[in-house]
Amino acid sequence: MASRDTEEWLWITGRDLQRLADELTNLRPSLAGSPYWEPKVDLIEENHRFLLKAELPGVRPEDIHVHYVPEKHALVLRGHRQDDLAGGDSVGVHQIEIFYGEFHREVRLPVGAIDGAGVRAQYRNGFLLVMIPKMLVAPATRHITIKRS
Repeated sequence: MASRDTEEWLWITGRDLQRLADELTNLRPSLAGSPYWEPKVDLIEENHRFLLKAELPGVRPEDIHVHYVPEKHALVLRGHRQDDLAGGDSVGVHQIEIFYGEFHREVRLPVGAIDGAGVRAQYRNGFLLVMIPKMLVAPATRHITIKRS
């Protein structure tokens, strides 16, 4: 019985610590004095490309800007989310978890050559999908002539 109580306590404590860490991560931009919020992203490597997925529900595609910065080997996402759903007759705020206003996120890409000119993006179901093709580097093959001495 005591073992089960200890396991349950550890589970609850771990869950609470994870929630606290998530909240602190979300508040980081305001704690650091930055006027921006940072969207959550996934960066996935596939055979011939990298796929960056950014969670941007409620952001209009025309309010999103994506730039590849070769000097940093990074993608920069910038944009703005407006709070179009808030009522004008609010008398108080009881909970705030959704960030509005300007966002900014710089994502460093893994080491390797990419085709910066071939980067493409699309917005679907609240996610920005950025496809970053890898540079195909074919091994240089050549015939080597053997000379007689």
